[in-house]
Amino acid sequence: MDATPREPFLLTPGPLTTTRATKEAMLRDWGSRDGEFIAMNARVRRRLTELVHGDGSHVCVPLQGSGTFIVEAMIGTLVPPAGKLLVLVNGAYGRRMVRMCEYYRRACVVQETAEDQPADPVVLDAALARDPDVTHVVVVYCETTSGVLNPVEEIAAVTARHRRRLLIDAMSAFGAIPLDARRVPFDALVASANKCLEGVPGVVFAIVRREALE
Repeated sequence: MDATPREPFLLTPGPLTTTRATKEAMLRDWGSRDGEFIAMNARVRRRLTELVHGDGSHVCVPLQGSGTFIVEAMIGTLVPPAGKLLVLVNGAYGRRMVRMCEYYRRACVVQETAEDQPADPVVLDAALARDPDVTHVVVVYCETTSGVLNPVEEIAAVTARHRRRLLIDAMSAFGAIPLDARRVPFDALVASANKCLEGVPGVVFAIVRREALE
């Protein structure tokens, strides 16, 4: 980190401390209708999609807001009113998605494990076999509250085998922990610029399978 002694290190979840190089890149003003800005926006969207090898199958949708905002947008947009979401919970951010379902009035069922334990694909397999009404499964790739890494590839395989759709909160993982859309079938993955990408807060994005978005 190249912060000067006068600049504090922000130790709240984020990280929120921004490098000088990133700050200097923000000194230039951009017109939102300028061709150069439009091209830059398209390049960022393309490169984010390429990070998960989703080019051709997925599209990147950036939004202004917090990490919670893009998770809410994913659930509210991709889980239809008649759908039912199975939420894998092993921390605060899984529980937060259950609350989102409540105020969006989306039916949901919870599979909860201890905060120091990853979600269990075997239990998920049994739950999906038992409940044919579940249309979507959502998982936090790396649960921010504990740092526990959930077995997303195995969870995706179970979900696909039952012909359900997978949503992934990759907030604390995207850009640092590999995820390959060619091996991990998902309808949407969401993350924030200010986590592993070391950008600035306020820019979030969803990488969405084209067919699901359409």
